[in-house]
Formats: sequence, C-alpha cells, structure tokens
Amino acid sequence: MTNKLTLYVVTIAIFAGMFAVFVAVNAKSLNLFCLKKQNIVITLKNDADIDASKDIISKIPHIKIINITYRDKEWSKMVNKMDLPKMENPFKNEFVVKTKKNANTDEIFGKIKAMEFVEKVGFAVDNDCSEKQK
Repeated sequence: MTNKLTLYVVTIAIFAGMFAVFVAVNAKSLNLFCLKKQNIVITLKNDADIDASKDIISKIPHIKIINITYRDKEWSKMVNKMDLPKMENPFKNEFVVKTKKNANTDEIFGKIKAMEFVEKVGFAVDNDCSEKQK
C-alpha cells in the first residue's frame, strides 16, 4: 500500500513539475502574467465643453492619462474611408481615461458617471501588455 501511495505522489509531482516548466517557457508568449488595464470610456454630451470637462476629470486622483477622441476628426476619417451619403455627424466626443492602478478604476468610474457633462460611461480593456500596472 505504501508503494502505491509513493507512486501516486511521485507521478503527481512529475506532472506538476512539467506543468510549471510549460508555464515558465510559454508565459511571455501566452501573456499569462500580463495584467490587463481597464480603461474608462466617457461619452460627452453634445453641448459639453471639451477642455473644461477634461480639466475637471483630470483633478480626480489616480488618473494617469486622458486621451480625447474628437467627433469631427473621427467623422472625417470615416467619410474619407467610405462612400457615405451626406448626413449629420453621428459621433460624440469621447475621453479614454487610463488609471494609475486597476484598483482605482471603480471609484473613478463612479465619480465620472455623476458629472453633468457626461452622457455615458463604460469600460474598455487595454490589451497592450507592454507596461504592467503595479
């Protein structure tokens, strides 16, 4: 009975060791240790002042970067790429907010959602794993 138990323990240890080697060898290519960053996407109301809105949001602690997507610029790109009929620009100005740590994202999301110039708030995952959050 003791020999069977020893055999089971050794077999499990061998498989665990092989799995650990596999993970160590493939960790970088599989992005196993990449912490995906969660960003906040903010859609502004049509009458919102972009610069004033950015200034207000930038005062919230733990914000790393605010990227702006201008509706007119994005609409121009779309019109230039596609053969679209004359129509009104349906896009909205947006901010993509990157936080310093994922742990701060929910708190920041709640503060931004309550702001009067915000039409909609959502999350987006940043798949760029070149920089890990701490």
